[in-house]
Amino acid sequence: MNPEELEEKLEEIIEPIVRDEGVSLVSVLVSRRGRRLVVKVCLDREGGIDIDTCADLSEEIGRHMDVLDLIDESYDLEVSSPGVDRVLQKPREYRHFLGREVEVTLRQPYRGEYKLLGILADSDDEGMVLQLPEGEKVSFPYQVVKKTKLHAVLPW
Repeated sequence: MNPEELEEKLEEIIEPIVRDEGVSLVSVLVSRRGRRLVVKVCLDREGGIDIDTCADLSEEIGRHMDVLDLIDESYDLEVSSPGVDRVLQKPREYRHFLGREVEVTLRQPYRGEYKLLGILADSDDEGMVLQLPEGEKVSFPYQVVKKTKLHAVLPW
């Protein structure tokens, strides 16, 4: 099973587990760190998620993964919450953060600018819609987006 297929299968398994705890699955990413396989699960909920919840859900997710035996090698499971400056990588993540302020870096300029700040207004499997500060909504296919990260709003 390639990493993308494994990520999709793990999302199907993990989604109901975390939903029962009032938590949203933001993403599942499978990669290699040296020779070791790493499964990164990002969770969130309204008001944020604490480390104890991440630890409890990590144990539960790990048990389900072991029982289902989807991964035929040793792996590391990392369960975390999205950071304040999280980089969005998949359409699922864009959908999760609709309404949040983001900083978008483009591969080609829009009105002479490579970096835009705005509200993530919409997204689908093909691209995203950014609402600019003056209210204009602009669509960008993911191919022209170099990076999108959550814009940290500091409390001070």
